[in-house]
Amino acid sequence: MRQYEMYFTNEYLLEIMDDISTIMKIDYDREKLLKSYESENIGNIDNLFVARDANNPEYFICVDCDNKDWIYPLVVRCSEKQQDCVNKCMLQWDNNIREEYGQELTERINNSFGNGNKDTLLKRIELKYDVKI
Repeated sequence: MRQYEMYFTNEYLLEIMDDISTIMKIDYDREKLLKSYESENIGNIDNLFVARDANNPEYFICVDCDNKDWIYPLVVRCSEKQQDCVNKCMLQWDNNIREEYGQELTERINNSFGNGNKDTLLKRIELKYDVKI
């Protein structure tokens, strides 16, 4: 299992979700995603969107659409079989957005699953909303 995490600017939400969900073969409810995106309740669980693999629920795409900021955290947990494609997709999006905003490009998106790191985006999201994803 692999877990990749990044931040992205919210204007790419649908495109990123479409790309990653296609790679992972996860069907997601676009209306629920838009509801999370349009929620104006800052810090409310309604801002959290999780799409799970129907056959392997431990694999998922998680986005915190909290409107206190226009930068959203993205957590993707995928299989080792999917890792290269998911990582490549996320790295491409990350660098495209960084380039657009004049930021330094990154060389990789690290796996944060099982590496002993206690401070992951997923853990921050779970603490913020008091949930287990």
